[in-house]
Amino acid sequence: MRDLKFALTLATCAILAGCVSSPAGNKLSIDNDGGGKFSGHAGMDWTQDELKKMVGAQVCGGSAPRNFDLKVMSGFWLFHGTC
Repeated sequence: MRDLKFALTLATCAILAGCVSSPAGNKLSIDNDGGGKFSGHAGMDWTQDELKKMVGAQVCGGSAPRNFDLKVMSGFWLFHGTC
């Protein structure tokens, strides 16, 4: 019985570890932080220009963002800025 519990614990850990990963290459998440500010993250399939256009369309009323800070962290883009 003890071996079965141990095996189940290992199996559960392996399943959970497989579920934790960086965003898919085409994933995009943009948060409208209010007051003309935004933040988000995206997969590496996106280019800087594509990200700026999407933020402009979704948060900045069609205009390009005034400030756009983009960094790579753990294999995905992190960004924030203002309209």
